[in-house]
Amino acid sequence: MRCRWIGAALWAVSMAVSAQDAASPATPPPLVDTGTPSSGPASPSAASTQGASAAAPAVARRPHQRRAPPSTPSPITDHLALSALYFWGRASTTGRFDSGTGVEGTPFSAEPDLGVSNQAREPLVELMFRLEQRSRLRLDFLDLRRDGQTTLGGSLQYGDQLFQKGQLLQSQLNWRETDFTYTYSFLRTDRVELGIGAGLHLIQAYASAQVPQTALREVYSAAGPFATGALDGIWRIARRWSLNARGQYLRLAIDSSSGMLADYHADLQYRPLANFAIGAGYEYRRAQVDIRNSNPSGFVQLNISGPELFVRASL
Repeated sequence: MRCRWIGAALWAVSMAVSAQDAASPATPPPLVDTGTPSSGPASPSAASTQGASAAAPAVARRPHQRRAPPSTPSPITDHLALSALYFWGRASTTGRFDSGTGVEGTPFSAEPDLGVSNQAREPLVELMFRLEQRSRLRLDFLDLRRDGQTTLGGSLQYGDQLFQKGQLLQSQLNWRETDFTYTYSFLRTDRVELGIGAGLHLIQAYASAQVPQTALREVYSAAGPFATGALDGIWRIARRWSLNARGQYLRLAIDSSSGMLADYHADLQYRPLANFAIGAGYEYRRAQVDIRNSNPSGFVQLNISGPELFVRASL
């Protein structure tokens, strides 16, 4: 009898324990760090933690993204450009040519005193090459030739030659200039480009005066290089419109001689096609040479200014 009660009690206890185990949630076994990644599914918290840890190094290792180069067609994107210009300018020349014996020449203004034309209307050519992304090389050509004649209203000491009042004088003034200008763009975006650099100017000057059918004749000629500092700027004010400006200047004095060269230009361009533009601008040039205590010696100043129209083809 006692054995039956003991058996029944044991059966009841076992049934109670079984019911309690079925009602309570299962407890996962403790995780043991063995250094080997688990093949089982990761918990949400662990997955988010691992995702954040993996994302952090990816962000840290992200390479620096460079700004995209300008893409809107404009002078800022041109790599090669050829401009054909027509210049409606006016020129004024003043000077004095001293004789080799030390006699000071007569100051003159070439246009009214020597009968030389003040018109500077001529075609011009300009080339531009872009080197890499920020370097540009520009080539400009100027060939200004003027002549004229007049009856002298007074005596003129022109170098070693003395021309008398009332004589018929024929004069010629030529100025040739080839300019190489390099600029580096320290700022270049899709709308603005600013550059700084230097220019090299190869100059040839020629001046002559003579009385026809006589031996009275005097000629001066000189050639040489000159350098300037340069600034260059472009502003694309709209998709098809751009404003361009540049300036070059240098004044140099060595011993008793001095020289100065200035060149300022501004234009407005309209680009109907990606590789073609038309525009209008204004040009001002000034050159000055003063040579003393040498043979020949004297002073010459040339001013050229006026509007221009141009077409521009580019790549």
